Amino acid sequence: MSAPLSRMLAEDGVALLGRSMTRLGGRGRRTFLARFFRVSSKARQLNALYLQEMETGALPVLRRIRDLWWPEFIKAVKRDGAAQTLDQLDVIMNSGRRALFGLAAAHGTSSGVDAESRRQRTSQFLKSNTGKMFERFAGLALAYCLQEVDSPYAVMGFRTDNLKYCHGLSRNDFRVAFKFGDGTLSTPIDADIFAFDPVSPEADIYMISVKSTLKDRFHNVPFWNLLRRAAISGDFPEVQAENVDLLSRVKYVAICSDLAEQQRDFGTEAGARNLLRIDASLLDGAYVTASKALGLPNDCDNHLGDIRKHAFYRYSCFFGHLAEPDVAS
Repeated sequence: MSAPLSRMLAEDGVALLGRSMTRLGGRGRRTFLARFFRVSSKARQLNALYLQEMETGALPVLRRIRDLWWPEFIKAVKRDGAAQTLDQLDVIMNSGRRALFGLAAAHGTSSGVDAESRRQRTSQFLKSNTGKMFERFAGLALAYCLQEVDSPYAVMGFRTDNLKYCHGLSRNDFRVAFKFGDGTLSTPIDADIFAFDPVSPEADIYMISVKSTLKDRFHNVPFWNLLRRAAISGDFPEVQAENVDLLSRVKYVAICSDLAEQQRDFGTEAGARNLLRIDASLLDGAYVTASKALGLPNDCDNHLGDIRKHAFYRYSCFFGHLAEPDVAS
């Protein structure tokens, strides 16, 4: 781990420990210390490992997040708190807009083609990179904020090399098979990131799909949750889960923003259009981070589960649930 990141995590941990200890009595201090160091050795370590991917900048998209957005994000968390910052990640992204435009323009002119081709290359660079960067940024921001409150949950990319940290799981544990007369097809349920408690094997696991805008791509997201539910319900005998117990503890949620310049998804008090709300209702939870989003509830009542009060909630609701899962449940 790099020195700046190590120092940042150490300072945050000491500050949290000091603030909490001053509010507790003797027995409370002992209980808190046991929990603090239990979490420190697991969730904090894994969240730090996830953040380290950005710090080292192995991929261009992670380097851009680190250089263009992350310093402003840290300032916002310190100034406004984790919950408010998570609800307004688009503000952080906008702070690096000019620098991203500069990278896009350089990309457009690097080919030496005609003016129209340069314009198209510049536009495509902005569209592609903004979406890819947001999809990583949303998970990194959540991991950092969970560390701030010493949550028992860790966030990591949903990749084969990361699943082992979740009690030795593999992609096969998330696999669903389809039995037919002429053979068998199978696929693992997929996600962009996942959140899990590395200490408690019985805790819920949250598979998370991240989208920068809803549009047509959002219609694909509920498929994975419908497949999960079909595999564990018994109503579809030809659809069989490799690990029924695991998929029964999985919750599938989505995180989205509203970055479209025109035809915003949350541009009116009515909120997202009808079909998008239906899509969201087929998930276990759907959360929005957009400073100008309209039509979202101001509370987090019944934000997670089969029967929710609203289709979409603010991102801070999901953060609050992971921050104190025992209280939330």
